[in-house]
Amino acid sequence: MATRSHPRPDAGKLVTAAAVAATVLALVGCGSSGEPDIEVGRAQASEPVAGSAQVVLDVTNLGDGPDTIAGADTTSAFAVEMHQTIVDDGSHSMTEIETVDVDAGETVRFRPGQVHLMLVAPDEELAVGGTFELILHLERSGDVTVPVEVVDLLDLAEGTFDETDDSDP
Repeated sequence: MATRSHPRPDAGKLVTAAAVAATVLALVGCGSSGEPDIEVGRAQASEPVAGSAQVVLDVTNLGDGPDTIAGADTTSAFAVEMHQTIVDDGSHSMTEIETVDVDAGETVRFRPGQVHLMLVAPDEELAVGGTFELILHLERSGDVTVPVEVVDLLDLAEGTFDETDDSDP
């Protein structure tokens, strides 16, 4: 009986083929992350107190891919900062954060005492009943301009706190 010999595969070619396959799978995986579809709900800011004002709003990702809020700007304040409130042994502190992830199908709620936006040195012209534009910078969706209504600080707190809201950005 005759035997056929099969040539042994070249180890270098196998490594190259495996690397190409891994690269293709990685690229296909990146493409499957989907596209974000960002919707920003009603936005309000408190009337400035002691050189700052808080902005509350909801950012919802209706798409099938994630996005990241990488900051915000307005011409109505010196700066806009994103903060996270941290509670440690009953003590509250704020830490500035650089980004906030908005996963597919999720809503991030910017609220006092949680993740929030802070207007630093807002214009003196910001008063109850007025409005201004806020620009959210999203890594994948680009800039989103949002009209913001200025309200009394107590109205801001009463209108945005929901005791059943235990969401985490």
